[in-house]
Formats: sequence, structure tokens, C-alpha cells
Amino acid sequence: MIGIVVASHGQLAAEFVSTAEQIVGEVPQVATCSVLPGTSSEALKAEIKRAVQSVDQGEGALVLADLIGGSPCMQSLSLCNQSKLEVVTGVNLPMLLKAASLRLTGLSLHELALQLTQYGQKNITCASDALKARASAA
Repeated sequence: MIGIVVASHGQLAAEFVSTAEQIVGEVPQVATCSVLPGTSSEALKAEIKRAVQSVDQGEGALVLADLIGGSPCMQSLSLCNQSKLEVVTGVNLPMLLKAASLRLTGLSLHELALQLTQYGQKNITCASDALKARASAA
């Protein structure tokens, strides 16, 4: 099974995983990394590397980072040459939930990253517009 590392500024990563587990129960092979004020780049890179190693059982790991260009993203990208690793940014709760189930389907690490990117983007919507459209059609 492909491992998952959620990496973010503050405690967002831990909260995403905690919330996902409230919804679907325990999510195995998941680790989190948090960038707290004063965390050095070297310390973050080491933390991400440890997290990746803890969840990678041979099929690689997917890092779901909060911001493209942010420290979690950049330090994860710097590890791509050393590990079987894909980095997807803009993590959201639907994306994490989907990752937990999609990785059981036998997709390659790269295909999983691509499908999650599309899924995450699809789940960003203006829900109030959808409601208004439905109400006006009735």
C-alpha cells in the first residue's frame, strides 16, 4: 500500500488526519509533518524524510502538502530523488479521504497523485451557487 504523509504549516496536517479518522475510522500508513514557527528547513526536511520512511512499505509515499512553494512542499520535493515519492499540493479533506481509499485500488504512485489532483480540484465548488441554481430550477 502506498503511504501518505500530510505536511502543512501549523497543526493543519494533524487536524486533517484526525478529522478524516472521525469520518472513516483509522487510516493506516499515514503520517503528518507540521511546520511550527522557527522550524528550520533542515529540521523539516529530516522530519518529512522520517515520515516518508515510516509509511513507505515499498510502494512509495504520497506527500499531500498545503501550499505550492511553501516549506512543506519544497522540502518534500527535495526528497524526490532519494525516495519513491510524489508531492501534491493544495491538500483538502476530500482529497485525503479519497487518497485513503484510492490507494487500495492498485494504482501506481504517479497515477494516484494525478487522480487525487483532479479529485481535489473537482471538490472545490461554490456550494451556495449550486443551491441557488437548484432552487431556481424548481
